[in-house]
Amino acid sequence: MSPRLRRCLFAAVAAVALAGGSVSARQTALPPAVRAAADGISSEQLAWDVAWLSADAQLGRNTPSPGFDAAADYIAARLARAGLAPAGDAGGFRQHYELHETRVDAESASLTVGDRRFALGRDVALRSFATPLSGPLAVVYVQHGWVIPGRGIDPYAGVDVRGKLVVAHGPRVLPKGVEVGQVGRVVVGAETPFVAAAKRGAAGVLFITQASDLVRWDEVRLAGTVRREMSPEVPSAYAAIPVTSLLMAPQVTDALFAGESLDGQTALRLADRGEFPASFQLKKTVTPHVAVAGRTVMRPFNVVARLDGSDPALKAETVTIAAHLDGAVGTRAVDGDAIYNAADDNASGSAALLAIAEQMAKAPRPKRTIVFVWDSGEEQGLWGVRWFVHQPPVPLRSIVAHINVDMIGASRVTTPPDPTTKPVTARNEVYVLGPKVLSAKVEALLGSVNDSYLKTRFNHDADTPESEFFYPRTDAGPFLERGILSVGFTTGNHARYHLPSDEARFLDPVQMHFLSRTIFASLWALADVTERPAIDRPMPASVPSYK
Repeated sequence: MSPRLRRCLFAAVAAVALAGGSVSARQTALPPAVRAAADGISSEQLAWDVAWLSADAQLGRNTPSPGFDAAADYIAARLARAGLAPAGDAGGFRQHYELHETRVDAESASLTVGDRRFALGRDVALRSFATPLSGPLAVVYVQHGWVIPGRGIDPYAGVDVRGKLVVAHGPRVLPKGVEVGQVGRVVVGAETPFVAAAKRGAAGVLFITQASDLVRWDEVRLAGTVRREMSPEVPSAYAAIPVTSLLMAPQVTDALFAGESLDGQTALRLADRGEFPASFQLKKTVTPHVAVAGRTVMRPFNVVARLDGSDPALKAETVTIAAHLDGAVGTRAVDGDAIYNAADDNASGSAALLAIAEQMAKAPRPKRTIVFVWDSGEEQGLWGVRWFVHQPPVPLRSIVAHINVDMIGASRVTTPPDPTTKPVTARNEVYVLGPKVLSAKVEALLGSVNDSYLKTRFNHDADTPESEFFYPRTDAGPFLERGILSVGFTTGNHARYHLPSDEARFLDPVQMHFLSRTIFASLWALADVTERPAIDRPMPASVPSYK
């Protein structure tokens, strides 16, 4: 074969490879006008926006609160000036959902066993509240209450719990030698006692209280008397606990098991051994009384804007990008400071998203439509994101990829690595979550466009199926649960996380400037690439599926 023929053949093979979806420098380098728009993001404006959003006047932007409303108005006004289309309700930027705050009648709440009435706060505590409870009700002992199919563990086998109370050790007691990974409400390969009981129709759960909870009884005895959840409830692992449950002090456990095949003192010691007798229905019935004292209906909201794509066909596809606007507002003062400013978590992401939206409106339009979301209630139960996937302003099936921006203001220049947590990144470095797990093509695309632009160091240490920062510790969780490709950007947790000291003065404006432009480039590339971004690797088993 002649050298000329070999060159022609090589060129033909390369062309076929590119047509099959490989990434080329030509395809992924930002066009000059797009790069100019990204470079138009101002570090000074970013610093100003973070300072304004996290100022004391906003009081941390709780959901709902006047501070959150003020922050939302600040963002919406800028979006309108930039020419982005509102994508909320009734032609506005606000996308509302209904939130129900239900309060338990703590004065009357009780559990009666025989002729003994045990009062809430003194003898029993609410571990969770979902629905009112009243009796008399039969009681079924279900050991630890966990169902773990992979280990053949099912304490509900052979007993009927429908319409009855179940009593279990816990809620974190497990059989000897068994461990279950749990982050918040999310577990892998198992059903918690709450989920297992609710799934089988139990009326409620009584817990033989662990020693760790007894030690802090003063903290837990009047907790759990308020439930806040969206209505209708949107299915998700982040949803509120689905069943009412009570923690029992030792004197209640003694009374409950008096005259049964398992006595109270033995029951109290079983958790330490991790060995349990077979499940059985108790001889007696008990009378719980957990009633509702009142309910308040609120209407929190997300801020949502839209930028239509330029391609006649591909603009029907959407890339979403979100940053939660609310903060985690605590109740205790730390070193005399009681204002939880929530500067990095997540005024930094919210300000970056605003800058990206403003500059994206000035850039040449990518082929696909982009929807920008400043969600609410993230710190409470991902209310805003859950509502968005339930009632999106575009068809859910049209969303080809989602980007989440959460805490991008820290760097080791201003924040030494915290020895007790995963350290924050160095300047011009960011943790990237999702593409390495979900999509080889998207991983290559984002890496290529980054290499052609700012060359930010993409740290994939937490971009693994096992990482809790891939799932469930991500605002993108409800998107992942619905099979949507998700990419997260963060600089990691630091010592000021969820504390009053999370203030703008501790953040690195140079870091925010780098990363805002990097995320802009990633967003534009995902929205413009000809081939539809897609999950091309197996979804990890840790991510449940919801519709």
